[in-house]
Amino acid sequence: MSARRVDIIGGGPGGLYAAGLLKTAQPDWTVTVHERMSGSRDTFGFGVSLTSSTMTNLVAADPASAEAIQGVSHSGHGLLLLDGGEAIDLHGARNLAVSRSSLLEVLARHAEAAGVRIRSGAQVGATELDSDVVIAADGVRSATREKLATELGADIRVGRGMYVWCGSDFALDDAIFSPARTEHGLFVAHAYPYAEDRSTFLIEADEASWRAAGLERSDAATADGESDEHTLRYLERAFAADLAGHPLLGNRSRWSRFHTVHLERWSHGNTVLIGDAAHTAHYTLGSGTKLALEDAIALSAALLAEGDTAAAFTAYEQSRRPAVTRFQHLAARSQRWWESYPLRVDQPLAQLAVGFMTRAGNIDLGRFAVDHPDVVAAALGHYARRSVTAVPADITAWALQQPYDDGRESRTASRIVTGSGLGHDAQRIEVVDVDPWGEAGDRGADLAKAATAAGRVIHLHGADDTASVQGRLDLGERIKLQTAATVLVGIPEHAAADALSGLVSGRCDLIHFTR
Repeated sequence: MSARRVDIIGGGPGGLYAAGLLKTAQPDWTVTVHERMSGSRDTFGFGVSLTSSTMTNLVAADPASAEAIQGVSHSGHGLLLLDGGEAIDLHGARNLAVSRSSLLEVLARHAEAAGVRIRSGAQVGATELDSDVVIAADGVRSATREKLATELGADIRVGRGMYVWCGSDFALDDAIFSPARTEHGLFVAHAYPYAEDRSTFLIEADEASWRAAGLERSDAATADGESDEHTLRYLERAFAADLAGHPLLGNRSRWSRFHTVHLERWSHGNTVLIGDAAHTAHYTLGSGTKLALEDAIALSAALLAEGDTAAAFTAYEQSRRPAVTRFQHLAARSQRWWESYPLRVDQPLAQLAVGFMTRAGNIDLGRFAVDHPDVVAAALGHYARRSVTAVPADITAWALQQPYDDGRESRTASRIVTGSGLGHDAQRIEVVDVDPWGEAGDRGADLAKAATAAGRVIHLHGADDTASVQGRLDLGERIKLQTAATVLVGIPEHAAADALSGLVSGRCDLIHFTR
């Protein structure tokens, strides 16, 4: 294999890690990282989370840097869902949290030790570089992607909710999800410790609450590169109980909407994109850094295995796209769940916990019940409207056998409705768009409101693939949150786990198994 010159745009986790892997494996290659920030103090962000599976991948790819990352990480904390003095312990000790600046320092140190050149304060474009390979690791607002948008088939969608990254100067005992009800609306903190004296606070709000609190004005008045101090002080008061007297800290902290990035192609010519430059997945799955590091592993392996650059790029994309696509689907469901959180925040906490754990579709109720039987038993009690002291041995059969009574006209002996029981007066709605809060979801919700006023059951039907089934259930939840409707969802038998989670979390009332 002939020597290569590799230039990497962006000195974030993905770019630095790819540089270190390549130079370690091929010392005769020239590998340079171009980072527009001038130093570690310019680093944006607080703590990031790494899953156990990601750490396993890092250990396999480069044991030395993985050990160093573990050495500067914080672990062992639990995860609590909080509300009004109540708390449910969901799980813990599965993820590592690490200061973003510490992670970058580790990766930069290992890259430089391998012989990588890091140019700080260097803002370059892909076309300016005389390289065999250009790796664009320049983040969610990638200038490389913007310049090649047509060639890459870029599609960027902006979220509905608002969020801001903050920090504090103490370590929470556990990671928490905590709502704060203010006179202006609901704000929700996703917070976790990442060092002995530091915690990340990521705080969300729906647009109505954000505007009612006047935070739109303070955001507009904040200069580029500065933190919105009015927002920090407002949120400090809102989350005073969680902060326990500590301040909220900013680092260019201001409100944003999440940008979901999809590309039809991840490369063009001699340029290839990784991490947030190529794709994004909502932060409520804690996935951005994970995906960037795993992209770096796959791309490095492809470049080392293939003598031809185009073949290497093809191998990289074929290797990574299926996992990324799946993760983006899971993250999109999670994003929509959190963006509509104000509508369900007053549900019983056990039911809310089930909704949270099953929101993306990667964990079903049966799996959740293995580790949290008390929580699931309490949620089953709310579902069945009677005391449930233990999780039934066959939880799916038990849930489907429960009678249903909406207190008005709809009564059934079980939650399964057969073809003969569908009735001619049901309002049938075919669900095509998997986003229940988009324009198609709006039309479906309007139809459901009118049908409910006429005393009709809502029957949601559509295709049998997993995304379509979950989209119907999510629209069913929207309808139930906004109306008093009885919602029947058509589901193929292979999706019984989705049916179970949907019933107990309140996404639907009745099930019609289609085959």
